[in-house]
Amino acid sequence: MLTPTRELCIQVTQALRAYAEHLPVEVIAVFGGQAVQTQQSRLRAGAHVVVATVGRTLDLISRGSLVLTSARYIVLDEADEMLDLGFIDEVERILRICPSGRQTSLFSATIPPPIERLADRYMYDPVTIRVTPKQITVDAIEQAYVEVPAGDKVARLVEVLRAEDPEQAIIFCRTKIGTARLDQTLRARGLQVKALHGDLSQGQRDGVMLAFKDHRLRLLVATDVAARGLDIEHVTHVINYDVPDTSDGYVHRVGRTGRVGRTGRAITFVTPKQRPEIARIEREAKTRIGEWEPPEERLEHAPRPRRREHRPTERAGRAEQAPGDSFVKLFVNRGKRSGIDDGDVRWALTEGAVIPEDAIASIRVLDRFSFVELDAEHAEQALERLEGTKLKGKQIRVEYAKG
Repeated sequence: MLTPTRELCIQVTQALRAYAEHLPVEVIAVFGGQAVQTQQSRLRAGAHVVVATVGRTLDLISRGSLVLTSARYIVLDEADEMLDLGFIDEVERILRICPSGRQTSLFSATIPPPIERLADRYMYDPVTIRVTPKQITVDAIEQAYVEVPAGDKVARLVEVLRAEDPEQAIIFCRTKIGTARLDQTLRARGLQVKALHGDLSQGQRDGVMLAFKDHRLRLLVATDVAARGLDIEHVTHVINYDVPDTSDGYVHRVGRTGRVGRTGRAITFVTPKQRPEIARIEREAKTRIGEWEPPEERLEHAPRPRRREHRPTERAGRAEQAPGDSFVKLFVNRGKRSGIDDGDVRWALTEGAVIPEDAIASIRVLDRFSFVELDAEHAEQALERLEGTKLKGKQIRVEYAKG
């Protein structure tokens, strides 16, 4: 299986190993930046599936360590990205080495003419399967645009970021130079941010990726190419600082948020001259992008009541009432790190969402998020009243807990 970047190679390998956990299948990753001798040793030990970057594949073929004459399946992942990175000639060299009786699968966000020619030349009577953009964007992701003169974009971006207060956000720029400049500018304005682009060393890129995946970094400024290997569950916001060139590019960027059934928010910055681009994206991606408005702050302005004191008899009575089928669990994206405790969550439910005290079965506040168990009758009300509001100065997201 060929991938355009090291990050995507690692991500695919991890996924395949999870799928094959209970099967006698050995999956090996080979990519640049790691000792080739180590990878040669693993290949000699035997592998059923090899996930590889293009350059390291050719290197191992030339050393006689990777033999493809008996390969039954060839998968090209992110083929358009291989084209953009200039790997298409190398991919053809690899395909010519593979046996003619193989089965070839090609995955690509877009199908530009060179990729079509590649498919025609190396695939026999292929079946094309298309996924329409509306399946990716409309259902789970709130989309908005911000119209601003080019000279005011940075100041407006800072304003939007502070108002939205994202749990984690990816800010997309069109070029490596633009990414580096915006990174430096935002740092100078006091924001904790790091850049991810092709001019960084592999070690630097790995460090940034790991910090973002481990939730130690909230804001990431990146190019499309650098972010291809990112699959982060809790990215709450995608910011298009530069308008994507195509609607397919927009869909690909926006799809970084709203993962695994969660809600997400995508905000695109346009200059007055670029305003027609929003209408074009709406039309081609079959979606709706409204003008950006700051999140509601109704809880922020509500008077905070005194903390309720719970008598031991009340706690004992509640503990005996084990949640059953009539209770549901909600996920709240804030926890102890945001200075929130169970009393704050209880106050938000009873005062902000007007939920009766006896409807709440339990509240569990963890380091980064919280869980609330309450009766099903009031769960939807809590979602509608609290989603997007603020608690102790932090915007909160509320949704049904998975599993």
